[in-house]
Amino acid sequence: MRHLHFYLFGFAALVAACQPVTPTTVNSKAAPTITVAPEGQTDIDLVVSTVTKTADGTAGSGSGTEAGSGTNNSSEETAIAAIPGTPPVQPTPVQPVKVQPPFRPKAMIGSASIFLVRDLGIATMIRQEGPIEIWQYRFAACVVDFFFYPVNQGSSQLVIKDWDMRSAVIGGRVNEGKCLAAMDQHHQKLVAGS
Repeated sequence: MRHLHFYLFGFAALVAACQPVTPTTVNSKAAPTITVAPEGQTDIDLVVSTVTKTADGTAGSGSGTEAGSGTNNSSEETAIAAIPGTPPVQPTPVQPVKVQPPFRPKAMIGSASIFLVRDLGIATMIRQEGPIEIWQYRFAACVVDFFFYPVNQGSSQLVIKDWDMRSAVIGGRVNEGKCLAAMDQHHQKLVAGS
């Protein structure tokens, strides 16, 4: 039984030494006071160890009586170290992921340039051919052109009237599926970044 007290005291001292809390010495003859933490406050774990001082002033651990001693001129002091408990883990609310609809170039027909900039960003190249403005976007899988025409003759307002895709390599064959996927991927990154 004596060894058990020694191990418990050693363990309590080790735990207390690892904590930034200073142990408080209290009189063991006083009744312990237990307080309940307010709701929302984290629990506190207590480590209790007993140190016995004999009449000659030496400290020991255990019950306070030495083997072979006829008298018990010792007093016990109990050290209580408050160790902050681990705060409870609060679940984080899961935010639903907004899935943007896929980018479809056909849906851009009739739109003004501001909508194309919103969905695909600034064009890689813009060129003018008479009243027609051509916006070119380059992707790894293809090159896509959007053709802007005046809304009516003599108007300065332009809208998309047509679009076209071709291979990124001159003379190569375009894979429509890969080209549409590349445009959509670029669109999704652009929308997610804003």
